Amino acid sequence: MEHVKNKKKTTATVQGGVGVAHHPDKLKKAEKVTFPEGGKDLVITTFNDAPASTTTSDGGGKKLRNVKVNLIFWGDAWNATPSPNPNLATIVNDAATILSSSYLTRTTQYGCNTAFLGGIFTTPAGDNPSANYTMSDVNDRIISAINAESLPEPDEESTDNFHVIFMPPGTNPPPNVGGEHSYGSYSDYDFPFDFDIGDKAHTAFIMFSSRANVSSIFSHELVEALTDPEGDGVQVDPRNSSSWNEIADICFSTGIVNGVTVQSYWSQQDKACIIPVEEKLEMEITCIHKNPRNDEFHPISQVGGFNHTENKSFLMSQQDCIRSIDRGNHFFVQNPNGGVAEVRVFIHFLPWSRSGKRYIATVADNTKIDNLLSLPEC
Repeated sequence: MEHVKNKKKTTATVQGGVGVAHHPDKLKKAEKVTFPEGGKDLVITTFNDAPASTTTSDGGGKKLRNVKVNLIFWGDAWNATPSPNPNLATIVNDAATILSSSYLTRTTQYGCNTAFLGGIFTTPAGDNPSANYTMSDVNDRIISAINAESLPEPDEESTDNFHVIFMPPGTNPPPNVGGEHSYGSYSDYDFPFDFDIGDKAHTAFIMFSSRANVSSIFSHELVEALTDPEGDGVQVDPRNSSSWNEIADICFSTGIVNGVTVQSYWSQQDKACIIPVEEKLEMEITCIHKNPRNDEFHPISQVGGFNHTENKSFLMSQQDCIRSIDRGNHFFVQNPNGGVAEVRVFIHFLPWSRSGKRYIATVADNTKIDNLLSLPEC
């Protein structure tokens, strides 16, 4: 089994990791890209980390698409008492937040799409990495897990897999390396018909550090593994076939996405290093349209009010309101006693149907009135 490690290393300009220090002086602008009515705004924050004249090229190689991201925690330290800080649960939740957020939105321009959380694994008791580990050690560990059938063989993956190993406290990466992504070459001979020669398992490691460093380095390696998993995909010009010059290597600013620190990456579309984040809208409903008003079988057809986040009025269908709540936006009604009643999505079944219908209503509060039905007509 051959393990390829001719991948550029994520350089750590500070000992804690890659691009961890925030550079507010590099903040360039925040551009809002509006979704259809009822949805969030995607805020693209851009940074001056690299010149606008920067270009990328595509070597025509593989991109990871519809990627299952498996998180592997190597070593006994992850199950120790007291737990390391950050602990396993925190790292998993931060990774899941990054994967479910809009952070990867701009990677679609490079031919990538969805990435989602896959399996969460710990290694057996007594299985600990070397104090001073290398990318080759990481690839060996992944290939070993594939041989043990803990992870799928590359040719049997139903979708692309990206195996990320989080290293335990007390271990040291190669000098000036906070994280690295690469691939291991997997070969298997199952006679008489199954010959797997040199199939690639896509891998990465993240050094142990502070919570902000771990999530920032994870985000860095994630966007690069999606766009250039084997060194012949998308790179920043001039390309480098041995020390891969990738879209997060020229960016160093960090930001917060849904409470989690991430690193910026180069967007050719925006001609800047960027961090995309969906903005949570604060939407006060002040009127409804329902006709006839007192007929329970005729639902609210429209809601209107004021978008406090963007300082503008809105009018939308109930269905658009439901979609907007699904995306995470906050809808509410001011009740007569000055309190706030949250608007949520519920479901009901008509007596003659097994098909449920979703609708909006306020969460029960200490008032006796129906907060939405007490509002005037729009």
